[in-house]
Amino acid sequence: MKKVLSGLIWSLLIFTRAGAVEPDTLILALGDDSYLPAEAVKGWTGSEVKKALGPYDLREFSLVILSNIRYSAIPLAIREQLPGFITDGGSLLITGGPNAYGSGGYQALDPLLPFEIRAEADWVSVPFRPVIPLKPDHPILQGVTFRTAGAFNDLNPRRSGVVEIAQYAGGGPTHRGPLDEPLGARFPSPLIAERTVGKGTVLGVAFDLGHETKTGWVDGSTFTQNSITYLVNRSPLRPQPRENLSQIFSQWQEWCEPTLRHASPAKDALKRAAAACRRDMADRNFPHIDLVDVWIAERLVIVEQVVKGEISEQQGETMLRQLNTRIRGEIERR
Repeated sequence: MKKVLSGLIWSLLIFTRAGAVEPDTLILALGDDSYLPAEAVKGWTGSEVKKALGPYDLREFSLVILSNIRYSAIPLAIREQLPGFITDGGSLLITGGPNAYGSGGYQALDPLLPFEIRAEADWVSVPFRPVIPLKPDHPILQGVTFRTAGAFNDLNPRRSGVVEIAQYAGGGPTHRGPLDEPLGARFPSPLIAERTVGKGTVLGVAFDLGHETKTGWVDGSTFTQNSITYLVNRSPLRPQPRENLSQIFSQWQEWCEPTLRHASPAKDALKRAAAACRRDMADRNFPHIDLVDVWIAERLVIVEQVVKGEISEQQGETMLRQLNTRIRGEIERR
């Protein structure tokens, strides 16, 4: 019953929010966003395009786009949160270019990529050859005809857990590496591939989508619209109302507190109760789950100190009020 009431309280807070209306979905676009006109994207998906996190947590974005941007140029806070963002249901679009994949230092993202990086300098020029659709019925290819490809990141296909959507037809190289070894895909090379990671989706495009769209690819805009719409729709992550986050936390804390108080003081019982409390917030994608973790950890310390007689119950109550005030204040500052 308490779980049900908690869910009802959450729903009331979401749907009775006052003040500015939050967008239905958010997209974070880093790198070349010249082919992503904000008004057009909003028309396609209802999403607002942001160029920085701003007041939002990464888990409030449905989609992150890394468009021909060096890995080192991605803000550290975003780099650190990307694996968790995707595992929790976020979508990631990575497009190619001289600043992407191996050439962009993306080796740290290898566990998430739908391709395998095979060289540190993998942006290559190749003979213009056709792009071969391998999954012509895939939603991102609807209404799309490719022009020939002459430059891309020369990557290897990942052997398992990946849907390869399109590939380069193959051909002799026109560019050589620093030791005069030939590069440039003598054999078919993956150009578009999709991978599921946890609850999230990673779509990799090995060519420079922005450059291709701006230099005459007639269906570039259609491909972009299809891809963004597909990825936004696959993600359950949504922005939380800014003015209600502190109140949401307070309501959750009021529900969780009796759960912890009534649990057996045995450590295993307390841990199970704490895990149930955390799961309640995680299931609702509360954007500041790190602060939920801080509250739970410090609350358990207070419980333990009271049980051991190190502090009185009155002192424990005082410490709890201070803890609640501090966490709510931090939520509001964010």
